[in-house]
Amino acid sequence: MTSASAKVTAHFPVRRMDFSFTDTDKYWWNGNPFMTHFMNNLSSLFPYGEKFFVDSVRAVREQITDAQLQKDISAFIGQEAMHSKEHATYNEYAQAHNIDLHTLELRIKYLMEFVTRFSTKKMNLAVTCALEHFTATMAEQLLKREDISLQMQDPRMYRLWLWHAIEENEHKSVAYDAYQAIGGGYFTRVLSMAVTSLTFIGVIAWFQLGLLRRDGQLTNWRSWRYGLTTLFGRHGYVRGLLKPYLEYYKPGFHPAQQDTRDLENHWRRRLGFSLPSAA
Repeated sequence: MTSASAKVTAHFPVRRMDFSFTDTDKYWWNGNPFMTHFMNNLSSLFPYGEKFFVDSVRAVREQITDAQLQKDISAFIGQEAMHSKEHATYNEYAQAHNIDLHTLELRIKYLMEFVTRFSTKKMNLAVTCALEHFTATMAEQLLKREDISLQMQDPRMYRLWLWHAIEENEHKSVAYDAYQAIGGGYFTRVLSMAVTSLTFIGVIAWFQLGLLRRDGQLTNWRSWRYGLTTLFGRHGYVRGLLKPYLEYYKPGFHPAQQDTRDLENHWRRRLGFSLPSAA
């Protein structure tokens, strides 16, 4: 990123949404328990996961001299703070239906604290880069696959997840640029991605089984079939994640190479958001 002059603005805004989910139907994803709990599962990762992202970037911020990147870091922190806030509000819905997301959130908190205790600032930032790549590619796929996203039948949940998806793509380069700015290298980056991938998949599977079991849906095979087809079927959601995921392992990779600007603008217009200011 080149140095900026006198007046510099962030490449993207911080939006305050103030959702409420108190009267949301229990199975708001097309009446399906598996996919509803899959999204509940993802939501439980964000309050403390995104705090870890913010803390990782803040920990190295004083080493960064680029004015534009400093502006983008401020906006990144603001967006992630709003994501944590709204996914904490998501618990209104969970509590109304006796879905225990709080315990899952605390497990993420303890996991992130464990990682921080035994890691360096650079390693923490490398983990953040890996997880930000996960969230950005998952978000991009959600924005692309309207046949899937339209299955979110509750309009507030639909708006929550698509707002979050837009912003994950708006700020997807910030942690990576910060990592490069402090001298982060290829080996640490890809090793962190490999370890983080295994951990992420394990946590998702663990949480999913727990949510289904506690809800009495563990042997609802029709729900499983629908969910697994949606995620892993011939035209499933996960298939679209593989290529962008593997690109992260290329030596010259940068998140901006996965250009989502037109997709972001399309959805900003759809949701009535203003476009980011030009820096």
